[in-house]
Amino acid sequence: RFLNTEEDLEKLRRLENYSYHKEMESGFLWVRTMREEETEMTASLLAECFAESMVMAASYVKLLKFLVTNYLMERRETLPNSATLIGSYRENGEEDFELAGTVELTFSSGANHSPPTPTPPKDSPYICNMAVRKPIRRRGIGWHLLRAGEELITEMNPATEAAYLHCRMIDEGPLNMYRKAGYTIVKTDSLLTLLTLQRRRHLMRKRLPPPP
Repeated sequence: RFLNTEEDLEKLRRLENYSYHKEMESGFLWVRTMREEETEMTASLLAECFAESMVMAASYVKLLKFLVTNYLMERRETLPNSATLIGSYRENGEEDFELAGTVELTFSSGANHSPPTPTPPKDSPYICNMAVRKPIRRRGIGWHLLRAGEELITEMNPATEAAYLHCRMIDEGPLNMYRKAGYTIVKTDSLLTLLTLQRRRHLMRKRLPPPP
């Protein structure tokens, strides 16, 4: 996308230079903005997690990966108004980093193209598509992906007051994590959502502290 303002260029530099590090009990986590050449491996991670959450057969993962790859490529066209972060993880005693998780951020234009209902306010930062590789879950990686996303949101727009996200009602683990992180339920899908064969979702909101 052609950037025609100095402000957009400055925001793009911030995204390129953003880095979040965390020494954890079991290893070291490094979160940064996804690069173009990392689109395919990020799509693979998301496709696997989507298939798992939707209880889909493994044979559908290849199709999901194709669709998610195209989605991520389209989202890159919206830089610097949105960004996909990836978390690289190095376990204690190991030398190499591996892709551990990802999360998508939209900074000022509300949810992505087809947000689930209920929708967040227009022009509000929105967090979605968080995924962590199954073998290394319950180590705090999802928590720090969320914290990194919030940190980047306030860095990109210091005037930001709150961030929004959706969580399915049946996902007790993520729901508890979001509540612990300070998110509260704003609104919940009506029972009529079940008629569309979709899971009911909560819209959640967190008031973000000003950047230091």
